[in-house]
Order: sequence, then C-alpha cells, then structure tokens
Amino acid sequence: MSKASIEDCSFELIKSHVLDPINSPLPADKQQLMERIMSAGKILDKHPIQRQAASILRAKYPEVSVTTSLNDVRMAIRLFNSTYTFDYDFWHAWLLNDIIKNIERCQNNKSELSSKTIAMEHANLLKAIGPKPVDPVDPLRNEKHQFNIIIQANGSEIKLDLKHLKNIPGAVLQEFNKAIYGGNEITDVEAEEIMKT
Repeated sequence: MSKASIEDCSFELIKSHVLDPINSPLPADKQQLMERIMSAGKILDKHPIQRQAASILRAKYPEVSVTTSLNDVRMAIRLFNSTYTFDYDFWHAWLLNDIIKNIERCQNNKSELSSKTIAMEHANLLKAIGPKPVDPVDPLRNEKHQFNIIIQANGSEIKLDLKHLKNIPGAVLQEFNKAIYGGNEITDVEAEEIMKT
C-alpha cells in the first residue's frame, strides 16, 4: 500500500480542502493527514520549537507515533508560512512540479479544454520561473570597484585604497599602526581581558 503524501496532491485539492473541509475532494487518509498538518501549523504559531510542537500534536492525536508527529510538524513548517521558518525553495519546487505534471497530463488528452489548460499552465510556469536575468552575475564585480579606507588623522582625511594597502611593506604598516594607535599601548592584563571578551 502506498504511503499517503500531501505532496502528491494538487494545489487546487489542498486549497478546496482548506476552504471547505466538510466537502473535501481529498481521500480520507489524506484528509486526516492534512488535518494533522494544519493542527501542527496552528501549534507552531504558539510553540515554535519543533519537538515541543510534536509533543503537543501527539497529545492531540495519540494514535500517531513520535516520528509521524515530527514529520507532520516538519511538513507544516514547509507548507504554511507563519511565525516559523518558511521553506520557499521547497514550496517553489513543489509549485513548478505541480504545473509541469498538469501540462504532461493535458498533453495526453488531445481535447480543446486540454489545449487551453496547457496554455494557462505555461503562463503560470512563466510567472513562477520569473524573468530571465538581464546580465549574468559577474564573479569579479568586487574587483572592478575601488574600496577605500578613510583615516582621519591630525584634522585631515587620508584615503587608502585596499589594492595599494596590501602592497605596502610590513615595516611601513607597523609605523602606520603606531601613528593611528599611538599612546594607546595596553598592558598584558588589558590584553588578556580583551582576549577573554
């Protein structure tokens, strides 16, 4: 016997079940699963810790195992957006997969209604995928920009470019540090306190 899974159901079936649970088109086993997942979502609103939510869910549904209640809580996190983390990538992949399955189903039925459904699903697919990026992301874009460290010393500002800073000899950098932090030497005790924080 195949395991009941909400991910196998279409968006329209789940939506119609949520809006009208009494006249739900879902099979009985999936209706029970959906009710548990919706309960888990409501529990997570008040108790966002997964293990705690799973324990409360198990108290509400004593016939389910600990593993099943944890799986229901994880599914609620993925399907319902609330105060807990929403897994956008999972939801987006599920939506794209559902649209593609609808297109494949309709391609096998050579009817006029199927052709209209395919056209609508293609439009939905384009919306879900989004526009094509104008330019690919340049991995060297940071190297094209100039980054400066601005130092204020003796009432004047000095701009140091990071590219030039790395080419300065070590002895010059030490003198530069002394000039910036001059007179602010710390003792060993102060250094230990800084290291502890």
